[in-house]
Amino acid sequence: MNNENLSREEAAERSALISVDTYDVHVDLTNAKDPEFESYPTVTTVRFSCNTPGAETFIDYIHHSVDSVKLNGTELTLADVVNGARITLPNLQAENVLTIHGRSYYSRSGEGMHRYFDPSDGRVYLYTQYEPSDCRRVFPNFEQPDLKAVFNFRITAPKDWVVSSNGVLESQVVDPTDDSITKRVFSPTAKISTYITAIVAGEYFTATTTYKPKSKVNSGDIPLVAYCRQSLKPHFDYDHIFKVTENGLDFFQDLFDYPYPYPKYEQAFVPEYNIGAMENPGLVTFTEDYIFVSGATEDDLEGRTNTICHEMAHMWFGDLVTMKWWDDLWLKESFADFMGTLGAKEANNFNDAWVTFANNRKAWAYMQDQLPTTHPIVADIPHLEAASQNFDGITYAKGASVLKQLVAYVGFGTFIEAARVYFKRFEWGNTSLNDFLQVLNEVSGRDMQAWANAWLQTSGVSALGTKRVYGEDGQLTDLILTQELPAQQPAGLGRPHVAKLETFALTDGKLTSTGLLSLEYPAEPVSEHHVELTEEQKKLVGEADLLMLNAEDHTYAKVALTDEDGLQAAIEGVSTLESALSRGLIWGSLWENVRDARLPVTTYVDAVVRNVSKEPSASLLGTMVNNAQVAIATFSAPTGRERLYDALYDAFAAALAQAKPGSDEQLILLRALISVSTNATKGEELCRDIARGAFEDTTGDIADATGIPYDQNLGWSALGALASRDLVTVEDLDRAAKYSPSSISSNGYAYAIAALPSAERKAAAYKTIMEDESLSNDALASTINGFARGPVELRESYYDSYFEALLPLWASRSIGMATRIVRGLYPKAPYNTGSTEGLGVEGNPSVALAQRWLEANPEAPSALRRLVLEAQDHGHRSIVAQKFNASLQD
Repeated sequence: MNNENLSREEAAERSALISVDTYDVHVDLTNAKDPEFESYPTVTTVRFSCNTPGAETFIDYIHHSVDSVKLNGTELTLADVVNGARITLPNLQAENVLTIHGRSYYSRSGEGMHRYFDPSDGRVYLYTQYEPSDCRRVFPNFEQPDLKAVFNFRITAPKDWVVSSNGVLESQVVDPTDDSITKRVFSPTAKISTYITAIVAGEYFTATTTYKPKSKVNSGDIPLVAYCRQSLKPHFDYDHIFKVTENGLDFFQDLFDYPYPYPKYEQAFVPEYNIGAMENPGLVTFTEDYIFVSGATEDDLEGRTNTICHEMAHMWFGDLVTMKWWDDLWLKESFADFMGTLGAKEANNFNDAWVTFANNRKAWAYMQDQLPTTHPIVADIPHLEAASQNFDGITYAKGASVLKQLVAYVGFGTFIEAARVYFKRFEWGNTSLNDFLQVLNEVSGRDMQAWANAWLQTSGVSALGTKRVYGEDGQLTDLILTQELPAQQPAGLGRPHVAKLETFALTDGKLTSTGLLSLEYPAEPVSEHHVELTEEQKKLVGEADLLMLNAEDHTYAKVALTDEDGLQAAIEGVSTLESALSRGLIWGSLWENVRDARLPVTTYVDAVVRNVSKEPSASLLGTMVNNAQVAIATFSAPTGRERLYDALYDAFAAALAQAKPGSDEQLILLRALISVSTNATKGEELCRDIARGAFEDTTGDIADATGIPYDQNLGWSALGALASRDLVTVEDLDRAAKYSPSSISSNGYAYAIAALPSAERKAAAYKTIMEDESLSNDALASTINGFARGPVELRESYYDSYFEALLPLWASRSIGMATRIVRGLYPKAPYNTGSTEGLGVEGNPSVALAQRWLEANPEAPSALRRLVLEAQDHGHRSIVAQKFNASLQD
C-alpha cells in the first residue's frame, strides 16, 4: 500500500499523542562499494512516551525490507504491523522502547541515502538528503518536524572512509572480524527534527581549520571542515569557503545575540544534489556545482556566499526554532533567504548582493506569484506532497521580499530585536505564525496582524504605478500613486507599501538622479492615492524624464514602466546610471514588460545588444545575457528568432573581444556565446575550438578568449551546442565520452546524444526517460534537457503519450524524479507554426492538451495537477506573448 503521503491531521494527532526522547540509529555501509548491493542494514531504537496508554500510532519507514519489530520487549508479527510506508505500533505504554531491524535502499534520485560512483576514478560517495520527508528512506522515524528528539548515530563503514554526521565523532570501534571495517560512534545531537539529520560517507577529500570568533557573542572555537570528491580537489577553493564561513559566524552571532548552538560546522559539497544546499546542523550539504571547475566570476562567488549564509542563518531560523508543520515553512526559508543576501553584503562585502536579489530572486517570486497555483506565504499544506512543492518562489523569494518590506515598515533594529526575543523564547521548540507575530507586536509596539493579513496570508502580486497631472501652463499639479491589487485579494483588504520614488533627467543620453521622495501607500484598498508635494518636489517630478518607482527596492510589487513614466529614457540611458541597483530595477521592469506582452522582444533584445558591453556588474551582466535568450526562445515570434539570436551572437562576440583577459565579463560572455550558438546560425567555429577541451589534451587559452584555458566543462557545453545543430556525429560524442570519463562527460554525453536533431535520437531519449528507472537524477535531467532541444516537429508525436503517462509515472516514480519528467517534457508548441497553424492561443497544444487532461482527471493527485496547471499557464503566457510579437511583424 502506498501510504507515504502523511496528512497534516495525522501528524497533529500523532504529536498530540506522543513525544520522542531519543533515537539510537546504526547504519551499516560495509558493502556500499559494491554496486550489486542495492540496500544496506539499519537498526533503530526509539524511546518515546505516550500520554494515552493503550493507544495506537505508527512510525514511518520507506524500506527495502523490515526484518523485525520489537515494542516494549515484544516481537510484533510483521504481517500484522508492516503496511507500506508505515509500521503500526499497538497498545502503547506510558514509556516505550521500539527497536526495528530493516534494510534501506541506496538512492540514485537524491532522496534518502544517495550513492554515487565517480566515473573518473571509481571512488564511491554517499550522502543523505531528507527535506521534507525522506529521512524515513534511511531509518524508521516519526517523520514530522514537531517531534524533535536527540539522535545517537553509529555508522559502520570501511576504515579508510570519511564518515560524518550531525554530532561530533567520539570513537571508532574496529570490527573484530575484519580490521578494514570500523563503527564510528557520534555524540548525541541537540534536540532536532528528523529532516535535518545527516550522514556523509565515502572517499571524500577533507580540508580543516578552526574558527576563532571575533564576535562579542560567540560559541568559542569551532572546528570547520569542508568535503568534496577527490577528483574535484584541484578546483576546491576551501580557503574562500572557510573565510566566508568565519565572517558569517561572526556576523550572525552578534546580530542574533545568540551563540552558534552546535559543536562543529562542517560543509560537504556533494554530487548529483537535487537542491542548492541543506541546513543540517553541524553538517551542511551543498551541490558541488559550487565548486567552479571552469573558473568563477564575482557573481558565482556571491551566489555561493549567499547560499553559505542562507544555510548558516537556518542554524537559528529553522534548526534552533522550527515550524510545527510545513504551513509555516516560511518561518525558516523566507528568513534565511533574506539573511543570505544580508550576510553576503554586510559580512562578506559583496556590494551587489541586493542587486542580485532584486533581479533574480524577486523575478522568481513575481513569476511564481502570477501562476494559478500561487499561494499565501503562510500556505495551506494539507499533506507531504504539497510540502514538497512549496519550496518555491513564494516561500523563499516573496517571503524574503516581504521581510525586506517589513524592515522598511518597522525598522531594521526592531526586526532584529524581534528575532532575538524569538530565539530565546522558543529555543529548541516549534512555532507557528502567531508565535512570531506575538513577538513582533511586543517589540514594535504595533498590532502587526493587519500587516500579516495583507502580506503573509494573501497571494498575488500588486502592480504599482504613477500618474502625473499637469495644468494648462504645463506645470505639474498632482502626483497620483496607483495600485492594482491582485485579483484574489479579499474584499476590503489592501496592501500597504513603504516605497521611494526617484526622479531622473536625461541629458545627452545620460540619466542623472535629480531627487528621491519617500512614499507610503495606504493599507486601504484604494486604486489611487494622491501625494502631497512641495512646490520644489512638484518641479522635480514634473520635469523628470524618468520616474523610478520603488527606488532602492524596498517593497514587493511589479512596477511596469510606461511611456508616461519615461520608458524610452530608461531604455536609452540604463547603462549610464551610476547605481547598479537602479540599473537592475530598470532591467527588471523591462523584463516584466516582456513577460506581460507589453514590450516587444525585439526592443528588449536591442537594449541588451546596445548595453551588453557597458555593464560593469557581473550579476546584471549574467542576468541580461540569460534573459535575452529566454525572451527569444519563449516570447518572440518564431519566424524572427534566428535573426535575434544572430544579433545576440554578434553583440556578445564584440563585447568578448573588448573584455579584459581573465575578467568576469570575459567568462560570462564566453559562456553566453556557447549558449547562443545552440540556436544562432553563427558560432560553429568558436564551439569547435572550445570543444577541444572535451576530447583533447589541450594546453593554453581558448583562441577567442585569452585568459580562459580549455577545459572539459566548457568543452562539453560547446559539444552540446554543436549537437543541437547536428554539427557533430555520434562517433564524435562517443570519442569525447571515452577520452576522460567524469561526471561532466557522462552528463554532457547524455545531453548531447538526446539533443541531436533526429527522430531516431529523440525516440531513444524519450524511451530512456520514461522507462529507465536506473538513471540518476542528473542523468535524467541531462537527457530531458537534450530531448527538449531542436525543432519542435521532432517532439510533437510525443504529446499525447506524455499526457497518457502522467498518472502511471506519478505512481511509480519518487516525487522528485516524477517532477523532473512532468516539467521537462511538457509540450512547448510555438504560436502559429507547423501543426498549430490557425489554432490561436487556447487551441495551441501547450494549452489545449493540458486542459483536456485536467478535465479528464479531476481526482489526480493534487501535486501532479499543480505541476500541469503551472506548465499550462507558462504555455499560455508564452503563446500570448508570441502572438503579440508576431502581430508587430505583420
